[in-house]
Amino acid sequence: MGKQAGERIYRLSYLRVAACLAIVTLHTVYGANVYFQDTLSASQNLISRMVENCMMWAVPSFLMVTGALLLDPKKEIPLKKIFGKYIARMLAALLIFTMVFRVFDMVMDKEPVDAASVLQGFTEFFTDMSWGHLWYLYLLIGLYLLLPFYKKIAAHSTSGELKYLLAVYAVFLSLLPLLGMWGIECGFYICVSLIYPLYLFCGHMLHAGKLRVGKAAAWCLVIITTSLIVYLTKVRWDTGFEAMDQLWGYSSILVVLQTAGVFALLETLPEGRLPRLNVVMGKLDACSFGTYLIHMIFVRLILRYGNFNPYENGGVAAFIALIGGIFIVSFAITWILRKIPGVGKVL
Repeated sequence: MGKQAGERIYRLSYLRVAACLAIVTLHTVYGANVYFQDTLSASQNLISRMVENCMMWAVPSFLMVTGALLLDPKKEIPLKKIFGKYIARMLAALLIFTMVFRVFDMVMDKEPVDAASVLQGFTEFFTDMSWGHLWYLYLLIGLYLLLPFYKKIAAHSTSGELKYLLAVYAVFLSLLPLLGMWGIECGFYICVSLIYPLYLFCGHMLHAGKLRVGKAAAWCLVIITTSLIVYLTKVRWDTGFEAMDQLWGYSSILVVLQTAGVFALLETLPEGRLPRLNVVMGKLDACSFGTYLIHMIFVRLILRYGNFNPYENGGVAAFIALIGGIFIVSFAITWILRKIPGVGKVL
């Protein structure tokens, strides 16, 4: 793409910042919905579900950026770097934040502080029983372990072969599972069980120009899939048809196409036209991982322990203030923590 090694690609920074803000939105609205479910009207519950479901593109967008950057054939990533940098960082972040969240729970829930309670944190670390949003770190470790093979596929496959790979993933891991909504189990399968590598390869192909989606087509993808998600969410809650929930999971073809549309749209941003904004986005992007890890502390602190009900205390304005405040405070704390020697390598 004409970039030198190590040079920031600002449009990817814009995407990661947007995805991070979408994640804060998702978790804030979801948390409010869970904690105050009994007080909600049918319309409040429905609108909340619509917002949540429309934000499901956020985590896959991070994966597409990872694919765009790490599957670049020009970028050499030896096993030593995979284990010494990428996996080591995820393991350190997992262990540290599992213990931080364990201590937070003990203090806020007034649990007895003893060795057994603290050691429970190590069990949660191994079994993925800590706070839910840490699942993404376990996912990244699994993807990093297979990264050398993904890179070989990306480097030595033709554009046609990569499109074929995306099609196989989409059909077997996104489309055929939809038959389960009507109790139909397809007997055909491929020997992988998770959709996430699709996002890696899709991000690589869009960024490298091996899969071209124009600006108009990208807008159509985003608008159509988002509209369908909103409409189908209403259908799901009107009918009580719970099997429809898979339509906004990460394997959903709607989420796959929505994410691809968002990524393709951000790929059309010109580099260098807004240098000052690029600098701001670069700083926000540098703190996006820490913001992702830290923001749930404030979601729980405000909604669960502070018992602040945004539905009854400002409505939409309260949600906007909460989301913006949580994002800014989480970013600020991450920015400060990254100044501490050693901590910056984790966050």
